[in-house]
Amino acid sequence: MKKLSKFIIIAAVAISGCSKSYFDINNNPNSPSNASVDLVLANALKTSAAFEITSYATVSEWMNFWAPSGSYALNSSDGASYKQTTDFADGLWTNMYRNLEDYQYVEQTATATNQYFYIAAAKTMKAFMYQHLVDLFNNVPYTEALKGTANLLPKYDKGIDIYTDLSTQLGTAVTLFQRADATSVIGEDVLFGTPAGGTAANENPNWAKFANTLRLRLLIRQTEIPGRTAYIQTEINKIVANGAGFLTTDAAVNPGYSNSSGKTNPFYGFSYSLAGSYIQDFWRAGKFIITFAVAHNDPRYTRWYAPIGNGTYVGTVVGSQTNPTGSQSSVFGPGVLKSVTQPAQLLTAAESYFLQAEAILRGFLAGSDLTMYNNGVQASFTFLGAGSSAAYTSQAGDKEVNYAACTSFNEKLNCINRQKFLAMNMTTPLEAWNDYRRLYYLNLPFTSSVPITIHPNADVYQIPTRFLYPTSEYQTNLANVSGEGTINHHTSKIFWAQ
Repeated sequence: MKKLSKFIIIAAVAISGCSKSYFDINNNPNSPSNASVDLVLANALKTSAAFEITSYATVSEWMNFWAPSGSYALNSSDGASYKQTTDFADGLWTNMYRNLEDYQYVEQTATATNQYFYIAAAKTMKAFMYQHLVDLFNNVPYTEALKGTANLLPKYDKGIDIYTDLSTQLGTAVTLFQRADATSVIGEDVLFGTPAGGTAANENPNWAKFANTLRLRLLIRQTEIPGRTAYIQTEINKIVANGAGFLTTDAAVNPGYSNSSGKTNPFYGFSYSLAGSYIQDFWRAGKFIITFAVAHNDPRYTRWYAPIGNGTYVGTVVGSQTNPTGSQSSVFGPGVLKSVTQPAQLLTAAESYFLQAEAILRGFLAGSDLTMYNNGVQASFTFLGAGSSAAYTSQAGDKEVNYAACTSFNEKLNCINRQKFLAMNMTTPLEAWNDYRRLYYLNLPFTSSVPITIHPNADVYQIPTRFLYPTSEYQTNLANVSGEGTINHHTSKIFWAQ
């Protein structure tokens, strides 16, 4: 059998930096540079998109979206052990801050030249990346970060304070996007324009919707914090007042992915060689997802995964010593590996609808939670090429899929977030882990070698509650990171978690 030697997160493929083209990364944003903000933004977006699946491979394992093939022998440092050391996310931390340096460069340069679109886009993406950092590590450098040599030892800010400022920054971004003079370079917006061309007429409204949806995500994340309700309502009222609305399409990056070295869609390149051979030998379909989908007549499992030779779908289990071998277990499917040129998701339309459904259920937004729920499920079906979701969501009495059958608040909340969890499979797995920690709503039959109860409403296995601060911080910013105290990745929690 093959052997997995250590428990790792797959590092982001790209290391961010100001560049002359989308895929040419050469310069340091803290050094003098004449790099144009449109090209720096394009490259930074490409780098951000590369984090969303490949950098969170272990998170996908914890959520049982996938698990190792039985061709690999397990040991005490595998993902199923839920162990971490300080080098667990060292590369991820470094690359995320490098990515943020690019957005900082864009914002500062654009501010000096009154390029309002780029100021707003940089603010939005800084919020996107900082939210990830807080969701992974809790308190992180923020107010004193991204200053280059002006401050090499940035202090740590509290996660809740960072979240509060990010909400304000996103509100400012929407206001800037709505300016008539907030224009971009035609053809250089790789998020809501296209590499071949785009106009402010279609770019700016979607960017504003993206900023609003990201802001709503920040606020919904805080719903379990006692005493936070009034603040959340006030902030959501501001979102409604700006009139931009929420995403109805995926926020997905495409800088012109192609079948060339270093230029493929990151998830596709994670799975296929340039010659077209499937190369993802380690990860296989998660058995829980297949079992749950079959039990509830959900056709999406045939899009998330592919059948083995006899036409059946076979999944693997986290931590199992008896998983089927690679040839006898399902690989990633046609709904998520469409082509080498497919866009890379940052935030999906499905998530946008589910966030709105929960906000309506909690009384923060006006509207129909049922409609938004159904829209969310359909958006997931549409993304995967699974057809209509109408029959699926109308199954009589099935409160896991039929929102109209749910009567209590908890039943409805569970239904929304169960389906949101499924929709995040193979797109944005970090959001599934975030909601798991926020709500502990899923009774997931994970297998692990460390059965320890960590929460009365959680499953009995010790799924990590956060990442450890990385080795690089203890080497270069010791006083500040040490001020955060002793961190236990099984018991220390992000500020918004139960």
